[in-house]
Amino acid sequence: MSRTSFCIRHAFTQNLFAVGLGILAIAGSFGCRSSKTEIAPAAVKTVGKSVGKSASTSFSSLSLPPIPAGGVRGIYVTGWSAGHPKGFPALVALVDRTELNAMVIDVKDDGQVSYDIDNALVKEIGANRKMFNVDKVMVVLKQHNIFPIARIACMRDTILPEKHPEMAVHSSDGSVWHDKTHHAWLNPYNKKVWDYNVDVALDALKHGFKEIQFDYVRFPSEGKVSTLVYPGKPAGALREDEIAGFMKYAHEKIKAAGGWFSADVFGLTSLVKNDEGIGQKFLKVIQNVDYLCPMVYPSHYAHGEYHIKNPNLEPYKILHLSLGDAKKRMAGAPNCKLRPWLQAFTLHHEHYGPAQLSAQFKAARELGINEYLLWNARCTYKEVEGALSKDSGK
Repeated sequence: MSRTSFCIRHAFTQNLFAVGLGILAIAGSFGCRSSKTEIAPAAVKTVGKSVGKSASTSFSSLSLPPIPAGGVRGIYVTGWSAGHPKGFPALVALVDRTELNAMVIDVKDDGQVSYDIDNALVKEIGANRKMFNVDKVMVVLKQHNIFPIARIACMRDTILPEKHPEMAVHSSDGSVWHDKTHHAWLNPYNKKVWDYNVDVALDALKHGFKEIQFDYVRFPSEGKVSTLVYPGKPAGALREDEIAGFMKYAHEKIKAAGGWFSADVFGLTSLVKNDEGIGQKFLKVIQNVDYLCPMVYPSHYAHGEYHIKNPNLEPYKILHLSLGDAKKRMAGAPNCKLRPWLQAFTLHHEHYGPAQLSAQFKAARELGINEYLLWNARCTYKEVEGALSKDSGK
């Protein structure tokens, strides 16, 4: 099951961004109704040199940045939205006038890198899309006390396999394999794949992101996976051990560079005892992250799951059960915290508005979980804003 298979891609087309994609228009105030500092035009200096070498680069241990008081309460933001002269200010204003305090911004998604990273491999394969000016965006987020999280989709990557098929998952005939949605996947057994994703993460930290969030940190699950070939796979290697090893490696590098580390997993990982064939074995994943972000969207649970006829109609009940299972199983990893992705979109004709989001909040908070992230692929949160409390004193 793909995270984006259920979501319509961001509503803005690339043509809308054809002019000035790399520059965020910052013109005085964004009209934010809060006590936060307004945005003013400013020249922004480049933040150091980006990572151009492999992830083996040595970093001195840095203290981790403070998490917002009360925990992270964030929204998903595409790279295109972060670079849009009207869309991004509107999202900043939303955070200003509500209890929200964070943004999860795409840095790498489906192989496309969102900003101008100074990385040799990114440049070689033409992955840079220059959707937003990272330094200007960081200035805005800092002025508005918005906690920045960089989302990196790791293994689902269609661009890198085109230039380096040796780093990809293969079909039985030796060609690069594509899933049902025509996406290629990187080979988790290839350590160069590990370094590539970690290098992108380290560059994001250098530019001011305070947390790295890995998505698609798993093996593929769509299409005829039984025919897949993983070049270089060691004899007897387990997928769950490979994913755990990759996350441990990334965590050490990211923490040494002064960043928090989180990972997205399917909501059902807290219920099943195995890795569902994708390498996400719950008890191993939680040993290697600071924050676990299960995607507990009610619309994504099958009818009858947890003995609920239609989970999409029962957001409170399905979240209480799923997150309850996750919390119980996390007892063995006291350093890992739960920060679930909640449903802020409508699917299968079941409208999701303030009532449905409030039901999800209620379930999480009854379990002592006060942090959350809201997912909407269009980055439109107007329909659920009524569930977000006002917090002008942030």
